[in-house]
Amino acid sequence: MKLDRTRIIFVAIVGIAFLAVCSGLAISFLSERTTTDNNNDNSSVTVVAQPEGTPIVELDSPEPIWAPGYDPDNADDNLPTYICGADAFGSYFTLQQMQISGKDVEHGFHLGIVPFFLDNDPAYDISEEQRTALLKSGQWDCLLTTLDSVALTSPGVITAIVDESAGADQIWGRDITTINELKDKRIAFARGSVGEYFVYYALSIAQLSPRSDVTLVPQDSVADAIAAFNAGQADVVSGWEPDIYEAEQSGGVPLLSSNQLRIVVDVIVTSRQSINNKPDLVQNFHNAWFDTLKAQVEDFDTAARQIAEWGHNDWSFVYPETASEDLRLWLESVAQADLGDNAFVMRDTRPLISRLEIARRVWAASDVSVPDDDVSELINPGFVLRAADQPSLQANGNPINDTFSISAQLDLSGVSTDDAATLAVLPCRTFTFLPESTELTLESRRILDNCVVPTLSQSVGLFLRVRGSSAWPKNDPPYTEEDILEIAEGRAQSVVDYLVSQGIDPARFIIEATLPPEDHRNTEDPNIMAQDRFVELTLVTVGR
Repeated sequence: MKLDRTRIIFVAIVGIAFLAVCSGLAISFLSERTTTDNNNDNSSVTVVAQPEGTPIVELDSPEPIWAPGYDPDNADDNLPTYICGADAFGSYFTLQQMQISGKDVEHGFHLGIVPFFLDNDPAYDISEEQRTALLKSGQWDCLLTTLDSVALTSPGVITAIVDESAGADQIWGRDITTINELKDKRIAFARGSVGEYFVYYALSIAQLSPRSDVTLVPQDSVADAIAAFNAGQADVVSGWEPDIYEAEQSGGVPLLSSNQLRIVVDVIVTSRQSINNKPDLVQNFHNAWFDTLKAQVEDFDTAARQIAEWGHNDWSFVYPETASEDLRLWLESVAQADLGDNAFVMRDTRPLISRLEIARRVWAASDVSVPDDDVSELINPGFVLRAADQPSLQANGNPINDTFSISAQLDLSGVSTDDAATLAVLPCRTFTFLPESTELTLESRRILDNCVVPTLSQSVGLFLRVRGSSAWPKNDPPYTEEDILEIAEGRAQSVVDYLVSQGIDPARFIIEATLPPEDHRNTEDPNIMAQDRFVELTLVTVGR
């Protein structure tokens, strides 16, 4: 039967469409197979497309450091391995102690440590981005890092607290005495690090914008940031011990440390793959961690000696001949969290959740992209709580710095504030009160919740000077100084009472009252009276 022209064209179109669909399915199938094969190959290098200026992340981990005499390729004890990445930091050296003391084998595994920037070996120059990528991919079982880093990237799950920085993280500057004076300054830091977060948090206190009020000078490492500062390319530098002390070479002096602003918390972050696929091994690691920490508290000299025996002493700064002194110097500026502290925090994770939420707000306010997942899912308390059920892991003694503040109220009643130095004048100073009253309105309470409570609740080393002022209206008979000071002090006290109701220690407040200028007294001008109705809040610190 002869087909007409229209039918021929129709059949041709259908045939072409059919071939196109088949070709598309074939390409899709081959692409999927190729991707699957690549993902199943753990030795492959994965390059992720990055925005311009962002470092390329390669999923290629350097070889872990194992205990002397252990070769994972020729081991015959059939024990599993557990890989952790960590920087050179005093409280992280519990890993080295665990390995040399044999606590890992005692608890049923071999610990492999990937030390960052080890002995100037380029293989261990692992960027912040690569660290989180290796944990997220499951190539590492754990990463020792900071809570703010977890909030930024969600690379794994927080399963234990290592410490609270109590002076190790610092901001240095030249000719700067308060956070408010950071405006218009050039600030250097290691990109993606806790040093960057420390800068953003400090700026948020004074409500300075990282985008418009300062010039950011990000660098690849803290050493590079300090070098930029010393070369005159920055006015301020953020970093951590011991590198930060090099800033003194160019006239830098400390402005702020984590001893005053307790916002830096170091944590053990465990990969989701390890939690899901080998939870018993993850538990064994946590048992070994607290067992090792117990041994450190009960026999500090032996622990220090074992850390020195691990080697790489120019990396750890813990040397055989001065091991105890060196390790003690490291740990004086970090408040380690023992098993009791961990158990307290993990029984009620709300303080950790709050810190994660605050960290995300600080990052986001700095135009840094943050995940939108539920931060409560970034904490798994189970491993700590199961360890806490074992009496043999409880330490008989205290860490070198026993000021971990998340789990206990510190007694500050005996601290003298006579020599208190101004750290920052908070931008919130105008509060409204109910008519004919010193009671704060709901809006004023909201302002305090945003402007004051987060910083004070996280930073036990800071005090707040609360200076109340009242207008002096014309009256018959005229008001006296005592009348006006009573109202001013009452308003300051009202602010303090609210902050105490939010859990802030009453010993951390300095209450003052001030009078309006002479030419503002006995006035009927509403504008003048409005100027004199305020409560000024100043963050102060002692012993800086």
